[in-house]
Amino acid sequence: MDEIDIFKILVQAEEKKKRAQPLVNSFEVKEILPCFTTPGYIRFVAQADHELGEVIPIIFLRYPPGKTTYTGKENTLTLRLFNRMITLFPSGKIGVTNTKDVNEAHEVLQKIKEIINEAYSEYIKFGKPNPGDIEAARKISWIDLYNCLPQTNCGECGYQTCSALALSVLQGEAKLSQCTPMREPKYLMNLEKLRKTLGPFLLRALCWKEVP
Repeated sequence: MDEIDIFKILVQAEEKKKRAQPLVNSFEVKEILPCFTTPGYIRFVAQADHELGEVIPIIFLRYPPGKTTYTGKENTLTLRLFNRMITLFPSGKIGVTNTKDVNEAHEVLQKIKEIINEAYSEYIKFGKPNPGDIEAARKISWIDLYNCLPQTNCGECGYQTCSALALSVLQGEAKLSQCTPMREPKYLMNLEKLRKTLGPFLLRALCWKEVP
């Protein structure tokens, strides 16, 4: 075994070690305020024990565009998850709305920690996402998605029209894989257009699964 092989083994071992370690271990609730939208509920601010700047773009690409608002310049992300708004800042600050009480706040923070650490594992494995993929996710519209679909309005997906499915998929209310005709040979060009338009990150976020 030469020096190059030894170096590769050491690098792989270090990457495996990093993937096994979480980015965030804990949060500290810093502020609790009344919720604007739900009387009797709270909104709160928490601080992670690590900065989040490197994983925020990855988290953005893991969800349908309708569930996210990403500001590239500030690298901040708002997620509409768990019936609330969750805003992540590069500093590790997190703002959460529509929460019943402090106990539920800690339950929500546990879910957020899992989201962050899953994105961190992906970051260690694949590195930073391509700026082009980020821009594509920010600009995608239901029309872009609709133009890739068969446009037969067959109803097999559970929606009356392909446009309704496209809207629901972008909002995270439906899965792109519900369009079963897209797997038929006669729509192969549509499928290729879909892959080219969305790219791998959006395909995953919109729940399209490739058939082996």
